[in-house]
Amino acid sequence: MMDIVEKQSWISAWRPPRLSATLTNERRAAGPPLLFGLRLWASVSLALYAAFWLQLDNPFWAGASAAIVCQPQLGASLRKGWFRMLGTLIGAVMSIVLTACFAQDRVLFLGALALWGAACAFIATLLRNFASYAASLAGYTAAIIAGDLLGTVGGVDANAAFLLAVTRASEICLGIVCAGIVLAATDLGGARRRLATLFAELAGGIMAGLARTLATAGSELRETQAVQREFVRRVIALDPIIDQTLGESSEVRYHLPLLQRAVGGLFSALAGWHAVADHLARLPANEARQQAATLLENVPEDLQSAASQGGTPDRLATPAALHRVCQTALERTPINRYHIRRP
Repeated sequence: MMDIVEKQSWISAWRPPRLSATLTNERRAAGPPLLFGLRLWASVSLALYAAFWLQLDNPFWAGASAAIVCQPQLGASLRKGWFRMLGTLIGAVMSIVLTACFAQDRVLFLGALALWGAACAFIATLLRNFASYAASLAGYTAAIIAGDLLGTVGGVDANAAFLLAVTRASEICLGIVCAGIVLAATDLGGARRRLATLFAELAGGIMAGLARTLATAGSELRETQAVQREFVRRVIALDPIIDQTLGESSEVRYHLPLLQRAVGGLFSALAGWHAVADHLARLPANEARQQAATLLENVPEDLQSAASQGGTPDRLATPAALHRVCQTALERTPINRYHIRRP
């Protein structure tokens, strides 16, 4: 009897999660992938429709190109489309040049084509992100066009080289343009806001980590190194996000050197944090606490609270707030205050 009563009380105490809340969370999680799928479908459909309407020889190249350049972020899609178009045009032009130079000798033609592919692969290792993709694309676009130019006995059809290169480049560029139209019409983009938020979070997190290191006076060095490695990984991950932002905004392109200096500043801040933590870890406990307390006096109060709470305050998550805190700390430093006041 007592077991039955206990089971009934346990059942009455347990309440299943609300079905509406679960469905709402699932709908929110499925929204971005579903929207991306719809954009991908619309881009490929528009590209195939335009290719069939123009009566191109291989319409599937337009649809495949539209599918390849589609990315979840608008800036990444536009950036990839631009570099795919650039690499396709370079490869098509190079295939015409190789055909014109070695139309009568297929051995030299294949050798020059192999050298061109090797050169593109080498350049692709030097470049980054979508620029590397464009370099590799220039290599295998020339190889694809050259493969269609070779006859059954290995000869080169020089008469069809120009028309084939123009047709292939037109099919690919048509798919890129269709995908760009669909994506630009359905997505306003948010790469600039996302990049600014990431810069503020990283800078605030590094400053808060330095404050925690000073508050703990060099203890737990291994945990500090693990956190620093995670920040290094996140700073490195800023590079593709900057590339996406360049695809969305032409204004950001003029400020690219400033963004590069900002990334370098984050690495310098991480190096300084590591140097401080390593220096305090090598000192005796009393001397380490004394030096840390002296440095901690110049740390803003917001970051000192972050050190005590073990996290980055929400009020430092915006670039404007973080800039205000840094400016206040700069004015409080005796040496910098002298330089600021000096006429």
